[in-house]
Amino acid sequence: MLRNVRIIHKFPLVLISFALLAAVTTGVIAYLQSTRALYAQAEAHLFALLESREATLRQYLETAEKDVLFHAQSPLIGLAMQDFTAAWKTLPEDRETYLKERYSQLNPYSFERMQVRASKEDLSSYSDIHARYHAVFLSLIASRSFYDIFLLDPDGNVVYTALKEFDFAKNVSGDPDLFGLNHAFEAVARNHRQGSAVFSDFKPYAPSNSEPAAFIATPVLDKNGQQLGVLAFQLAIDAINDIMQVTVGMGETGETYLVGTDRLMRSDSRFLEDRSILEQRVETSSVNLALAGKAGVHVTTDYRGVSVYSAYKPIDFLGVRWAALAEIDEAEVLGPVYQLNYYLLVIGLALAAVIACLGYLLATDLSKPILSMVHAMNRLASEDLKTDIRVPERSDEVGLMGKALIHFQSFAIEREELREQLSHIAKHDSMTGLPNRSYALDYLRSLIEAGSVENSAVSVFFADLDGFKHINDTYGHQMGDAVLKMAAERFQTCIRKEDMVARIGGDEFLFIVVHDRTEAEHELIAARILASVDVPFRVGLRELSVGVSLGIATWPTHATTVRELMRLADEAMYEAKARGKNRFAYCNPIAAS
Repeated sequence: MLRNVRIIHKFPLVLISFALLAAVTTGVIAYLQSTRALYAQAEAHLFALLESREATLRQYLETAEKDVLFHAQSPLIGLAMQDFTAAWKTLPEDRETYLKERYSQLNPYSFERMQVRASKEDLSSYSDIHARYHAVFLSLIASRSFYDIFLLDPDGNVVYTALKEFDFAKNVSGDPDLFGLNHAFEAVARNHRQGSAVFSDFKPYAPSNSEPAAFIATPVLDKNGQQLGVLAFQLAIDAINDIMQVTVGMGETGETYLVGTDRLMRSDSRFLEDRSILEQRVETSSVNLALAGKAGVHVTTDYRGVSVYSAYKPIDFLGVRWAALAEIDEAEVLGPVYQLNYYLLVIGLALAAVIACLGYLLATDLSKPILSMVHAMNRLASEDLKTDIRVPERSDEVGLMGKALIHFQSFAIEREELREQLSHIAKHDSMTGLPNRSYALDYLRSLIEAGSVENSAVSVFFADLDGFKHINDTYGHQMGDAVLKMAAERFQTCIRKEDMVARIGGDEFLFIVVHDRTEAEHELIAARILASVDVPFRVGLRELSVGVSLGIATWPTHATTVRELMRLADEAMYEAKARGKNRFAYCNPIAAS
């Protein structure tokens, strides 16, 4: 078994396999158990949160029901209902216009104006009645967080409203803009038993800027049980939002919300920026089950398309059913499981790594030194002399072999360095460091023999320093050598990396340039070379000036051999000197032919 596997691999492989098998088995068991436990915990937690929200919401709704029933039976409301109805009948025929003109100055959102004064011309009994009761109704709104309070006479006329929106003084019967209020009024009209209340579910209500509005209403009866009218409260949607949007205990992704039988939200979503009430449709399995009267917890896809744990149950209030839901992303519920699995994975990998290290150390102690030397000898055989050979200090035969291998590498490196030094000396000028005549001509010959590249040409610039002999004769060879070195440095800046400048003897230099046949670059190159010596050479305290004469010949235009190119360029250089020096000249085309 594993006979063909090296020892250095065999030991760690076997040990790691057993370690990983144990880690995987432990991880799977831990995952299954922890997942089941977290499922049960998440279900119980979600349902408890849902029941807490339900209890708070039900308390709010039942308080509103008790309030409307209590006040409808109070003598004050009965008296107010009678007074407003009687005053209403005394108003001119166009009651709506009459009342709105006289109460248009009311700020419906400020409870600082506890009294509303009609105009001085309004001497009707309605004004007196309104002034008598209005502060009481405003106080009731403030104390119970209702949005508005309405008194309607038996014919459906809104004889009083605290906020004076455009539903004031209207008749609600059949008015589509007052849907919700007229629904509550009609329900009370059908059943006006004392102690009974009706609830109209949230719908967009035009008088309140089409914001969602719900109404709870009850009949106002006299001592004989005769209906005096209807008392209606408009519920504040913000109160329900405040109840359902409590995020304590919901984590990062949890929320509770309500959905009506029309599958539209009755409270805002925590995750949608715009208003969700009566705008966001929710048609999930949880909603369907809750509206069907069932309660429970399961994993499903929510209205965002996210997999969630969803607790659901119905909430029934005065004939209206809502689906109450508490949901949290499945990813967050399983977060601890994922974290546990991560820890188990890390521990398993760490254990496997420790076992692997032990196996590896055991295996490498037997095979690594020999294997390392085999690899080193193969690299040395392929002339990779820079390979790093490291052999541990050992007293056995393996240690002796390693020391011999290191000595062998040292001898090979010294031999290669000597060879490179001799090659460099043979190819370069010792003073300037530039390629010498032999190396330059070999390079030029290789370009010509290879045909350079298609649509390209090779030009040689034969350069001779003007005035250099005077420097040598006047200041000595040491000063002249310094000028040659500086000239060489400047000449190297005039060419590209792929071109070459060489010193071919004395004060003579050779430029080899490969360029495009279709564009004459000679003048640009020559101008750079001439410009490079315009600035005097500073040697010590002296400034020395030289010029340069250039002769130019091009392959294959002027010649096809190295010998001919050099001869023509040399002749062109002397032609440049004859014309006054410090300039360039092309080779003579006649001579070239």
